[in-house]
Amino acid sequence: MKQFWKITKTEFVSIFKDGGAMLILFGAMLIYGTLYPLIYAPQVVRNFPVAVVDLDNTPPSRKLARMLDATPEADVRYDARSLDEAEQLFLDRKIYGVLYIPQGYEKRILAGEQNHVSLYADGGYFLLYSDFLGAVGEVVGAAGAEVQIGTLTAGGLNRQQAEWTAQPVAYDVNMLYNPYGGYATAILPPVLILIAQQLLLVGIGMVGGTWYEKGTWRRFRDYSATRLTFAKATAYLFLYIPLMLYMFSFQYKFFGYPMNGNHLDLLAIFLPYLLSVIFLGLTFGALFRKRETSMMMLIVTSVFFLIVSGISWPREGMPEWIYALGRLVPSSSGIDALVRIRTMGATLADVVPEAVTLWTLTGIYGLTAILATLRRTRELQTAAAKVRTEHYKTNTESE
Repeated sequence: MKQFWKITKTEFVSIFKDGGAMLILFGAMLIYGTLYPLIYAPQVVRNFPVAVVDLDNTPPSRKLARMLDATPEADVRYDARSLDEAEQLFLDRKIYGVLYIPQGYEKRILAGEQNHVSLYADGGYFLLYSDFLGAVGEVVGAAGAEVQIGTLTAGGLNRQQAEWTAQPVAYDVNMLYNPYGGYATAILPPVLILIAQQLLLVGIGMVGGTWYEKGTWRRFRDYSATRLTFAKATAYLFLYIPLMLYMFSFQYKFFGYPMNGNHLDLLAIFLPYLLSVIFLGLTFGALFRKRETSMMMLIVTSVFFLIVSGISWPREGMPEWIYALGRLVPSSSGIDALVRIRTMGATLADVVPEAVTLWTLTGIYGLTAILATLRRTRELQTAAAKVRTEHYKTNTESE
């Protein structure tokens, strides 16, 4: 055990004396964990500028424009006289959507004919596009219901009967696990889990490269590869479990994300998730000879890991082989399990498949880390033996 804690202490010292490693492992995690939620704190887009092209200019068309302006999403800032004028406003980035009301809008309403309006939205900003589409759909639906109610009351029904006829089935919308319908609540928890993985991989690889550059590996070349691996892993585990619990408790509460699930269940998933990531990082760290190699090689994996995690694209839309490949990345199962526990209130029993996958990855990457460490120590032992042999030959020849 003395050797074990000596290795762990050396790893701690290597981390805390390395400004770059500290920045990656702690500074970046705290910065990302605070800055990202602050940026997305509003959760939803509100009052983005739009224009209305009202070629009818009648009380019903003006009412439709006012109803759109009253929605929380849209702010009707421009009353354009033509689509060309609205297009120019769009190209100048003064607006992000256009509602077009054609001439004859009121006339068709009075004649009982089917009416239509057009909307143009910026598909380059998906949030703005979807919010504008939803706002216009809500307004047009409400306007259509008003017309139908007016027609029914003119036919002899009272107001309540007309409303029931216009909407025979009422419905309630309940947004589970994301009460605000917010972007931050949906995206940031899985993103932070992925960021933790990437920072750990880069940071551990950086420290491993530093060990080689500064000759620290030579001090431990005669130690057991298994002991080296587990002692180094212990250092990172002690550092990151409190950090992750902080991110998924205090940060969750501070920014108003749904806090469900049991802390013990959360910890039970953090353990295999962090261990699998740490062992994968130690595998790379034992192979790197320069600290910069970690940044250059591992930072480019972020995009692939993001895709296979299911954050940016649903897994149902992926080819099976890509989905299966993604299971080899700890963040894929880690995101599934941790978000379900923390945000959705799942128990450990509900995430058994993900837990099994993470423990399996822990075993696999633990083995690869031991083998990579064994390769490094044997390489150094061979080099040391070669030096001793050459030194012996030199002394023999001099005699």
